[in-house]
Amino acid sequence: MNIEEFNNAIKSKLYGAYEIKEDVDHYGNDNSWIILHEKKDMEVIAKAVKAFKGRCVVATGYFNEADNTHTVIYHFDIDGMIINVQIDTDDKTVISITPILRSADWAERELREMYDVEPIGHPTKDRLFLDYSIAKGVLNEYISLSKMQMGVSDTDVLWNQVNKGVKA
Repeated sequence: MNIEEFNNAIKSKLYGAYEIKEDVDHYGNDNSWIILHEKKDMEVIAKAVKAFKGRCVVATGYFNEADNTHTVIYHFDIDGMIINVQIDTDDKTVISITPILRSADWAERELREMYDVEPIGHPTKDRLFLDYSIAKGVLNEYISLSKMQMGVSDTDVLWNQVNKGVKA
C-alpha cells in the first residue's frame, strides 16, 4: 500500500472540504498531511487507518491565541507511512476516534487534560497525569515549546532575558 491509495480511499467518503498534501521524507518514506474542515471526518480517517491496519501514534494540540481556537493534529502510522490529520475547533471539542482506534486512547486523554479539548464519545474519563486539583487545559497558559524554539512568542521578554547572559 502507498500513501496515494490511502488518500484515494478517503476522498469519496469525506463529508466536508479538505486539503491533502502528499510528500516523501528524506528517508524515502511516504507521508501525507490532511487538513479537515468538518469534525465528523475524523471518524472517516480513523476507519480508513483501521482498515489499512494502522494506528494512532500521538496527537498534538495547541491553543491559537489570535482567534481563541484550538488545533489538533493526529499522527497515524500505517506500515511506516505517516499520516498527519489536522482539525481546528472553536468549541474545544473533537469527535473521539478511540472507539474506532484504541491506540488513540492516551492521545485523546492528553488533549483533554493538557489542553481542555474534549474528545466527545471517549470511553474513559480518568486523568492520566495531573492531579484533579490542577485545572484542565493547563498547557494553554504557557508558551509552547515549538513556539519558543522558533522564537515567535508574543513578546520578546524571554529572549531578552536569555540574551542578557550572551556576550557578543
